[in-house]
Amino acid sequence: MTGLLIPIVLVCAVILVIPMVGADYHLRRIWRFQRRRLKESRANVGLPMLGKGKKRLQVPLADVRDLIISLQLGTSMESTLTGSLDKAAEQFANRGVLGERLRRHVDARLSISPEAVLEGLVEDIDCPQLKEVLDRIRMAADGGISYNRVLAVSVASIEEDMRGAIEQEIQRAPTRLTLPMVIGVFFPAIILGLLPLMIHAVSQMQ
Repeated sequence: MTGLLIPIVLVCAVILVIPMVGADYHLRRIWRFQRRRLKESRANVGLPMLGKGKKRLQVPLADVRDLIISLQLGTSMESTLTGSLDKAAEQFANRGVLGERLRRHVDARLSISPEAVLEGLVEDIDCPQLKEVLDRIRMAADGGISYNRVLAVSVASIEEDMRGAIEQEIQRAPTRLTLPMVIGVFFPAIILGLLPLMIHAVSQMQ
């Protein structure tokens, strides 16, 4: 009987404590989200894939920044953008998806134009900053602006985006940590405080 009593007491304590710490609100949100996602997945079963493009890849923004820095350094040393892309493909050979895609597009498209290589990367990789680099390269080619200048602007813009993302993560951290802190610090204390009362109440019911 005692072995069965302890789990019953713990379950009752959890039921009582969840509303007290406000965790029921988060649990309801999680339940609604999971239920909505389940409905969407069921609705999509068997639907044709017409109109959907290929899945674009994700790469760390830091890798994109490093690639643009490499191109900037190459053009700053009076190298052409074509030569800088070819050199970058060698340097990034072991940099995961970005390096693999860069090597592929350099081999297939560099003979067409350096813009064609960047177009291939934009098609493969889901990165708005990379698309902005391509737009600036095109404007530089049309307006007679040096590639080094537009690449320097792109590096500064990407680093600003990275700083902004880090600041947002820092601002969101207290909110995300509140519930785990409440559960981790106060939940055991509340359980320990309620356990004798629950045991006494159950013993009185026997």
